[in-house]
Amino acid sequence: MGEQRYLEANDQLLSELDKIGQRKQLPSRGDISLASNDYLSLTHNPRLIAAAREELSRSGTGSGGSRLLAGNHPLNRELETAIAAFKRGPSALVFSTGYQANVSTLCAFGNLVDLFYSDELNHASLIDGLRLSRTETIIFPHNDIAWIERDLERRSAENNGPPRFMVVTESLFSMEGDQPPLPDLISLINQKDGLLLIDEAHATGTIGQSGRGGLESWGIEWDPDRLILTGTFSKALGGLGGFAVCHPDYRELLISKGRAFIYSTSLPPSVLASNIEAIRILEESSGIVQLLQARVRSIRSAIGLPLGDSPILPILAPEGRLLKFQETLLESGLWAPLIRPPTVPPGAERIRLSVTMGWEESWIQRVISVFGQEIRSSKNVP
Repeated sequence: MGEQRYLEANDQLLSELDKIGQRKQLPSRGDISLASNDYLSLTHNPRLIAAAREELSRSGTGSGGSRLLAGNHPLNRELETAIAAFKRGPSALVFSTGYQANVSTLCAFGNLVDLFYSDELNHASLIDGLRLSRTETIIFPHNDIAWIERDLERRSAENNGPPRFMVVTESLFSMEGDQPPLPDLISLINQKDGLLLIDEAHATGTIGQSGRGGLESWGIEWDPDRLILTGTFSKALGGLGGFAVCHPDYRELLISKGRAFIYSTSLPPSVLASNIEAIRILEESSGIVQLLQARVRSIRSAIGLPLGDSPILPILAPEGRLLKFQETLLESGLWAPLIRPPTVPPGAERIRLSVTMGWEESWIQRVISVFGQEIRSSKNVP
């Protein structure tokens, strides 16, 4: 009898989710996704596969525990050295996922700051980290640096001095495909004596001349005292895991206070090996990154979107139109996911396309034919 009560409550909740368009469904693997984050198509790169296979034979399938117990395989430090060098940063810490990197980092830095400023379009992993930190968090309008400055000036006047603060943003926003004005953010951080955390999940391997991300894209040098980068190996780098690149002292803080780091099983050595190989490929040559950027610019031009290197193409239209686009693409076996609230604000529903090096010419032509005319006739597409 009790079980039935909970099943009925579950049915009611699912019905409510249906009404507001928030009930999720898993796509069929038989369809080709146009929203993959495997931007450089490294998941099938022979070098990554060979590196993983060799380490798998040597070390087995799992790591054996968290890094503070049995799972601190030497390849963790090799990967940390590699990602820090690639990002031109002073040191790094590797996590089991990018989600854990953000949650751990924000919870740890909640011990150092009085408040966070978080962009209103930040990823859920950043939002969850901010909530778990239990530190005051101010949501600021997307990319509005002047808003932060005004709020800091008000707080400084009220409290006879500036607060200890951190601004939290992304270098390439996952649903908009745009970038923050990093030079203005850096200037603000320096003037107001703050810290800056930049999530590089989608920027790593996609923007900047050699794919090093937002700082390279803007030509900004590292300031290890004020800057922390987080990111993932699971997108353009074709693997799994997360990272934080930061000052060595901040790294020590993350090891000691990052609960998601402390209490999670570490990455299998085979995954570490493939991640290291992915970074080697990009260090050896920026050619694959520049090929992706050229493809992105070509598709953006053909569809009618603003030119740029961002491989994230948000297609905004009324939901009915978006569903028709989905159906038309599915006729060719192509899956373009419809993004609904709460991932995006109500009224901002969209299809999110992610251009990768794995897109075949027939897919590209199909995308151009489906979306090109709609975008050229619409003014509401970013």
